[in-house]
Amino acid sequence: MHEDLLGYLLGALEPDEMQRVSDWLRDHPEGREQLAEIERSLKPLEESFEAVEGPSDDLLARTLAAIPDGIPPTDDSPADPLVTLTDVDLSGEAGAGGNRWNVMDSIGGLLSVATLLALLLPTIAAGRFEARKVACEDRLRRNWTALMQYVYRSEHGRLPEVAESGREAFAGMFAIRLADAGLMDDVDQRWCPSADLPVLSDAGGSGPQEPSPLISLSTLPSVESLHSLPPDDLKRVQQFAGGHYAYTLGVIGDQGFSAPRFEARSSFAVMADAPLEHAMTADQPAKMRFSHSGQGINVLYEDGSVRFIRADALNSMPDHPFFNHLGASEAGVNIDDASLSPSWRAPFSISLQR
Repeated sequence: MHEDLLGYLLGALEPDEMQRVSDWLRDHPEGREQLAEIERSLKPLEESFEAVEGPSDDLLARTLAAIPDGIPPTDDSPADPLVTLTDVDLSGEAGAGGNRWNVMDSIGGLLSVATLLALLLPTIAAGRFEARKVACEDRLRRNWTALMQYVYRSEHGRLPEVAESGREAFAGMFAIRLADAGLMDDVDQRWCPSADLPVLSDAGGSGPQEPSPLISLSTLPSVESLHSLPPDDLKRVQQFAGGHYAYTLGVIGDQGFSAPRFEARSSFAVMADAPLEHAMTADQPAKMRFSHSGQGINVLYEDGSVRFIRADALNSMPDHPFFNHLGASEAGVNIDDASLSPSWRAPFSISLQR
């Protein structure tokens, strides 16, 4: 199974094989641990990788031009001798001409190796990128499965609620409510494979500090426990509960602010890779950084579909995933206005979180 996991991580398997391994990983925690170990062992190779400039268009022509047309003639031989196998010294005791051929052979071999590396290294990097993107898509689909169960249990068929104010007024409540309902079988599915795990720091951000036992990157507190947490621990929960993902902040409908009602819409985003920077402003979208090598984000829609949106295409989307129709990083201004935000953000800029 180790070879299949490696192929899955590099995106080198056929689609049906990728699905088979994905299904197996979902049911076997030990497999997910083995996949994580393989990923950690490959990380130094990825970090040391530097993009190699591709070979020039005239590489082949220059290489062929550097190779002699034939064996150099001797002084006693005709200008254009007919060379046969008997004329070639195969004893390994060639003179100056033989040495010249050895040098040229070495140069040709080095050029071949350089060409192969220039072709293969970008392919390996692309395979790693694709594997992590697929793994992220798989985690989003697992969250959608949990979300469907939550909606079916909900009295009004709504998505997990983010409070308008108070201790539950942050986007990460989406993940906490799923976990509190026993629907998130693995809280690590909040973390995108393409991004590094954060470091828990003290409230002032001056350095690492041991938080409350309730605060961990691999656990989530209950909804009830939020109301008894000290302010500093609550702030950490608000920052990290949602992991690397962004969640819907809610919408404003006829009855005021509420969680969106589930309608299986193919254009209504409910989760996505969150920007890696805390600053999110509609007038400076270019400053937002994303995982997946900064190339784009995976977006989960209400109908369960996951689409990879290129970073340069975000601003041309009719419904920007991270801003409402007024261009603000706040709750949607109508029931069809999807607006996602990282874990720590409140639905409104004036929301009181404590």
